[in-house]
Amino acid sequence: MKMKMKHIPNILSAARIIMAIAFAAVFVFRPERLSIAVFIFVAAGITDVIDGFLARKFGWITDLGKILDPVADKLMQLVALFCLFFSRLIPWWLLVPIICKELIMGVGSLIFYKKSSVIGVSAGYGKAYTVLFYIVIAATLVFDKWFEAHLWVKYVLCAATAVTGYVAIVLYYITYLKGKLLIKGKAEDCK
Repeated sequence: MKMKMKHIPNILSAARIIMAIAFAAVFVFRPERLSIAVFIFVAAGITDVIDGFLARKFGWITDLGKILDPVADKLMQLVALFCLFFSRLIPWWLLVPIICKELIMGVGSLIFYKKSSVIGVSAGYGKAYTVLFYIVIAATLVFDKWFEAHLWVKYVLCAATAVTGYVAIVLYYITYLKGKLLIKGKAEDCK
């Protein structure tokens, strides 16, 4: 059976879920193969960019993709965070804010869906956070020894990642309120 092109973004998202598991397995059970873990992590980031581009460029956005893509993103991010935290490569004060951010975003998405029956899609500011996150985590893995000698650089990058994540939450919330007001205004116009 011939695969429809519109399923490519969903296939890439599913592959990213597998990559998250593979990253954790290599990181935990084969730490001497860190370069493989880095490759998996970077490949996951690239597939995230590609699937988002394809979905938007060609209109291949599906309800499944709206769920699968953020699940794959969050899984990869949280797996990487926990692996690096337990290996003492990142500070706790990066882990905690990002977990809080993801919980807030997850609960907010569920509330939004329950009230509007619409599955939201990621905006540019969310993608900016994700790109920064991938850069900081990959740099931490690749340049760990250098960062240990220059902790302030690692801390500045980690702080910038956490702040960018919180800015994304605020902007999502503002967008949600605007959407809610827009929906309410349209409903009142129909009366």
